[in-house]
Amino acid sequence: MKRRRLRSIHLAIACAWLAGVLPAGAQAGAGEITGIVKDQAGAAVPGATITVTHTRTNLQRVAVSSGDGVYTAASLAPGDYRLEVRLAGFKPVRREGVRLATGEKARIDFDLSVGDVREQVTVVADAPIVRAETASLGTVVEHEQVAQLPLNGRLFIMLAGIAPGVALPPNSVLPRINGGRPRTNEYLFDGISVLQPEPGQVAYYPVVDAIQEFKIESNSPAAEFGRFNGGVVNLTTKSGGNAFHGNVFEFFRNEHLNARNYFQASNAVTPA
Repeated sequence: MKRRRLRSIHLAIACAWLAGVLPAGAQAGAGEITGIVKDQAGAAVPGATITVTHTRTNLQRVAVSSGDGVYTAASLAPGDYRLEVRLAGFKPVRREGVRLATGEKARIDFDLSVGDVREQVTVVADAPIVRAETASLGTVVEHEQVAQLPLNGRLFIMLAGIAPGVALPPNSVLPRINGGRPRTNEYLFDGISVLQPEPGQVAYYPVVDAIQEFKIESNSPAAEFGRFNGGVVNLTTKSGGNAFHGNVFEFFRNEHLNARNYFQASNAVTPA
């Protein structure tokens, strides 16, 4: 009995240690906003407070710039964000309309101007964000495309074919990414792998109405991804909003409603 208890204790300690050492799988599907806060002379500004607000849910993440002026807000859900920078002696700066996709790492730098804290600089329209933080290439299939484009059997994976470098082989629902075999891709739903490695099949497909967006990582994915030879399908489900809402749909499929093959002979009887 004592040995069994010791083994149980050792197993519990090992599990706790692994949970603390191994990174959370959900980080693969989350986004990140980082950047540098500088003054008008180009010097780094430490101690600035950067508030990152998700505009759809009003959830906030607060970061403070380091001695080098660098700030980072990690584990962000995809969506639109508002950033506000404040520091005593400088005019507050607000930036609207920052779009963050699934698994994206965006860089947003700020230049603070000396002035009264009662004054505020608001940036609504700005130059496109340059993706300088990562070398990976991928295509995001947004919610509007998932919800409005026609799907065969309500399988979202059929939309992977609209991404460059992706093909859908005949008689297969799994895509071929960058010429890799269909069963060598990785599938992450909210950062959790749903791939069955041995048969190379996806364990389940989420309901289309629950999908926020998904991204096809096709080239040079980050080191956090693994177990694949082709590409990564990184999907994020909806995380809710500030208002109660829902969807009602009916899915009906019957082969009698299918269009007749063009080369199939007609069964219509021609009059004599």
